[in-house]
Amino acid sequence: MSLGTALASTTAAWHQFVDRGQVDETVVRAEVSQSWRRCRKLGIDPCAPKLPVTLDARQLSAVRDENRVFTETALPFMQFLKTAVKGTGFILVLTERSGVVLDVFGDDEILAMARENNYVAGCSRAEEVAGTNAISLALIEKRPVQLTGAEHWNVRHHRWTCASAPVFSPEGMVLGTVTLSGETTKAHRHTLGMVISAAEAIRNRLHEREVIREKQGVDTLLSSVLASISDAIIAIDEAGLVTTINPAACSVLGVSPERALGKTLLRLFPAHPELSNMLPLGRDCASFEVTAERPNGRAHFVITPYVMQADDREKGAILALRERREFVNEVREFSGFNAVFNFEDIIGESPALLRQIEIARVAARQTARILILGETGTGKEMFAQSIHTCSLRRSGPFVALNCAAIPRELMESEIFGYRGGAFTGSRKTGQIGKLELADGGTLFLDEINQMPLDLQAKLLRALQEGTITRLGDTKPIRVDVRVIAAANEDLYAKSRSGEFRQDLYFRLSVVELSLPPLRERTEDIPRIAGQLLGRLATKMGLRALSLSPAAVAGLCEYPWPGNVRELENVLEMGAIMAEGGIIEPHHLAHRMRNSEAAPVVQQAPAAVLGANQSVRDVEIELIRNAIQEFNGNVGLVGKKLGLSRATVYRRMQQYGIVKSVTVR
Repeated sequence: MSLGTALASTTAAWHQFVDRGQVDETVVRAEVSQSWRRCRKLGIDPCAPKLPVTLDARQLSAVRDENRVFTETALPFMQFLKTAVKGTGFILVLTERSGVVLDVFGDDEILAMARENNYVAGCSRAEEVAGTNAISLALIEKRPVQLTGAEHWNVRHHRWTCASAPVFSPEGMVLGTVTLSGETTKAHRHTLGMVISAAEAIRNRLHEREVIREKQGVDTLLSSVLASISDAIIAIDEAGLVTTINPAACSVLGVSPERALGKTLLRLFPAHPELSNMLPLGRDCASFEVTAERPNGRAHFVITPYVMQADDREKGAILALRERREFVNEVREFSGFNAVFNFEDIIGESPALLRQIEIARVAARQTARILILGETGTGKEMFAQSIHTCSLRRSGPFVALNCAAIPRELMESEIFGYRGGAFTGSRKTGQIGKLELADGGTLFLDEINQMPLDLQAKLLRALQEGTITRLGDTKPIRVDVRVIAAANEDLYAKSRSGEFRQDLYFRLSVVELSLPPLRERTEDIPRIAGQLLGRLATKMGLRALSLSPAAVAGLCEYPWPGNVRELENVLEMGAIMAEGGIIEPHHLAHRMRNSEAAPVVQQAPAAVLGANQSVRDVEIELIRNAIQEFNGNVGLVGKKLGLSRATVYRRMQQYGIVKSVTVR
């Protein structure tokens, strides 16, 4: 059907309805016929003269202000459509949600035709005012509509073809319409497609504005919150650009906000190119280290990231920035790196033990390194903790590491730490080593005799220079650590045989302690056992535990190759087996009743203490006095001082005593 035929059919149907109230459903669309019926019911005159302008200039200005965001957003698209339809005989119309025309754009000729019908800004195209028209129908149906010729209710509008599309807010509310109107003879279905595209584009732009507004609001709130806290905080967006940096972060980094905002993290941390692709973080949100050049020198920081997500996507991250020393202190506190024992916790009255305690007390007040020798279970770590507790470093960390309990290939990374990705299987964020954790405090290296020779060389260098370098890194880190080492073998003999670096031995043994084994201080066994039984009773929920005289005698006769640790285990077994709370010999381990006791490991040497002198001077004096007392009998000297014959000979040679005393 041609356009002319269609227009004639619609005109005939319009007349039929206006004259007789009958609708030809084969010609008139349902939404149009329904609108006609509403107009007829409202008594709207289809032949009324041109409609008056609804709003004066002041009222129109007020309506435009109410719809300012809508009109500002739509204006670029209206200008584009105006250019597109220039010279085509169409006008472009923007209305608000009730049908009031806000703006009209177009060529002068078609605008003059529109003015003849008061189709101008400030007029209303609501159905109850103007009858059936594309604008009102689009608002009522909430979908795009195109009307041509007599489909309009008012006969003065039959010269027009109008395509109108509703514009929705991001939340789905109708804000108004975009309409193209021209002469009926120029009706084309593509006109409707143009207004539909424009309406959708306006909605999308409104959504973008809303997102930007929300983001600006969030950024403003975030900036306000971050500025009020004392922690150093940096916020980045999903592109990795800095959106916020609070005053605390500016202060610790020595930068101005202008230098950071809108830039990548590389501007702040140029030594870390990996930060250029920091997002997405995924599940890997562990803390990591960075360095920054400040006006007063290089500084080390630890960054803890917190991902910001929306719609299941990473939208950025909050980065908490702390100086490394502060972070390490928190790790120490959380990990429990502190000493719990002091010298009062060491039980015993034997002269050999008391001598070692006195030496340790004197040495604790100095910064010298200490080597503790003793069989397994003699309480070397208890001594180390007591020395730390009694030292000027008592407020610092006490970090213990058993060299025999760590695989050789991992020992270096445990002691010195490593940089992220230093080796296969390493953490992406790296690891702080025990020397670094002990900064400002004490590092206790137990069973140091098990340390590989190549690692001994690196430890020696760290002790000499006071710096460490993490595995896989090139930057030295200065540390202030007191090292207390311990061994269950004669470390001097091992150094002489090449099994232990001699230079490291002399570095570690500035002060040397030798803890007597339990079999050499049997007088202490009852008291030690009593304290251990008190702990066991509490642990097992018993009122009391005790030993029969026969059991005490058995304990004193046993050689205790495992020392106090073995005694504790034996007593625990006895406590389990003794239902009445009194431990008898038959409640003890079978080996306690076996005539052939376990072999005893030869023990390391002991040192002694005199009055208010240095440890070296006191040791020399005591050895000299003992040699004179026993007329050079090295065996008796060693028995009195708690030293082996070999150690007495070595000390005499070391201190030059052999030159002035005849030894037999």
